[in-house]
Amino acid sequence: MYAIEKELKILREFIRPEFINDLKKWKCYSEDEISAAEKRLHVKLPIPIRDIYRHMADLLVTSGYLRPLELLHCEGRYLGFFLSPGEGDIIGIQKRKTSGDLYTWEENDPKEMAWEYEDELETACEEEDEEGKRRAAEAYQKYWKRLNIPFIHAPLNVHKLERGPRFHRSLDGYGLFLAIHAIQEWEEMTRDEHTHEPTCLFSDFFPAEFSMEYFQNIADRIKDDFIPLSDHPELVDLGDFPLQMAYVHKDQKALLILGQEPVCFMLLTKTAAGSDLLEKVQEQTGLAFHVGFQEQAGRTGK
Repeated sequence: MYAIEKELKILREFIRPEFINDLKKWKCYSEDEISAAEKRLHVKLPIPIRDIYRHMADLLVTSGYLRPLELLHCEGRYLGFFLSPGEGDIIGIQKRKTSGDLYTWEENDPKEMAWEYEDELETACEEEDEEGKRRAAEAYQKYWKRLNIPFIHAPLNVHKLERGPRFHRSLDGYGLFLAIHAIQEWEEMTRDEHTHEPTCLFSDFFPAEFSMEYFQNIADRIKDDFIPLSDHPELVDLGDFPLQMAYVHKDQKALLILGQEPVCFMLLTKTAAGSDLLEKVQEQTGLAFHVGFQEQAGRTGK
């Protein structure tokens, strides 16, 4: 299991300033706040999840993929951090295991009251009401503590995630996947609002009939300027697919993210993409880049 602080810091540089303003309801957490949560839980949090709470919590909590630190609670032998995109299942670890293996389950809330405390915390955060945040978090923790009695309360349908690439089944890879996915999602939601000097461009969709050799050629050509986001490429590996989910420019002035549904590239830059960079990326990929998605008649990324 790897630390992912370096990768998260790189990704952070490509979150547009206007998005940061939208994320102010939630925040990233300090070491002291994380240590206090560990003391409350009687669990040392794994290094990758500590990295996430320190560097990407505001984005992931706002996106609905990460539990606020104040709401972390144990369910039997399990501790859940994430909510699976599009599914809502809880994803987390088995307590005191150091492998980084992930488990998924349905949260067992027979009284169906937890959401009320979650809403109270969110409202207090919006109003910057520190006392209200404290009360809501304490009430939430007391609620789960009463439920979490051995042999009475336990998560439902627990199973270990064991198949697929590392980002499907391990804490470090999954944390990076969620951060990349959330950045991509925010850009896609606002793709029609970019200025005439955009810092986000979308490529044409890859035609479905192209072979894996075609994608391997692209992976080979972009190596001149882009390297995998992580020094541990398996963290951003897509299994048998030749391209990885994210690359950073050798000068760290651009981020190249592979969108999967449909398959296309997203090019993020810290300032408006210069013509030299854009021309080079288009030459390497063989694809045109646009401010927003272009309708591609007869094309699909499936």
